[in-house]
Amino acid sequence: MQLTVTGRNIELTPALKDYLVDKLQRSQKHFDHALNVTALLSVAKNPSVAQSQTAEVTIKLNGSIIRGEESTENMYASIDLVADKIERQLRKYKTRYYHKGNKAKERGEGHGAVDVGALVDSDSAISQELNGFHPKIVRSKRFPLKPMLPEEACKHMDLLGHDFFMFINSDSNQVNTVYHRRDGHYGLIEPEV
Repeated sequence: MQLTVTGRNIELTPALKDYLVDKLQRSQKHFDHALNVTALLSVAKNPSVAQSQTAEVTIKLNGSIIRGEESTENMYASIDLVADKIERQLRKYKTRYYHKGNKAKERGEGHGAVDVGALVDSDSAISQELNGFHPKIVRSKRFPLKPMLPEEACKHMDLLGHDFFMFINSDSNQVNTVYHRRDGHYGLIEPEV
């Protein structure tokens, strides 16, 4: 496992890093090649935030991103929760998108070893595995896209009770999507031209 750990408003002690590595090492067992893992441990300085200690973990696999974030009052508890979430997501990823019959093609060098700070592109092996995978679309939906401003689209999304809403941006004449963010605000996705 190649692990990069960053701390924000927290001192990254060796004990904290070792604990994180120990918990994330369980996720490595699902793959024969080294995973590229990025972790961010942060503490909110706002005293009104009860769950101020956050652990975020991101793993890049063949263009897919496995990401988990958990916040509690204790950093060790946050690490426990995010490690469990990441392990569930990796297990789900492997069972759905990873073909077990072609493991011989993988690069298995260095698996199990932890090199903090090293970045290695380990996605090529999984890329070979996914070439034969074809997702199954079980439902298709059509609806007219109306030209509107992003603020208006947010209102429509809230009225419908959805987490996201597609529309034609009347300023740019392109298809955009607004969505609910975890912090209670809204996000806007625009195509890159």
